[in-house]
Amino acid sequence: MSEEKQPTIEESLAQIAQIIEQMEAPEVTLDESFALYQKGVGTLKQCSEQLDLVEKKLLLLNADGTLEEM
Repeated sequence: MSEEKQPTIEESLAQIAQIIEQMEAPEVTLDESFALYQKGVGTLKQCSEQLDLVEKKLLLLNADGTLEEM
């Protein structure tokens, strides 16, 4: 089973900006808007998880500046 590459935080934020732009379009139906909203919330959750991981890695930095493996 191949594992899908997770987008970077920057890519995810760009995707969220695109979702917002799509939601602001006047021709978007309520159902489409809700689907876009769900996609945006999922993308935000991924960003949050990535940021949490980075924060944990930063907290694991040794006094000598090396990163401990998790």
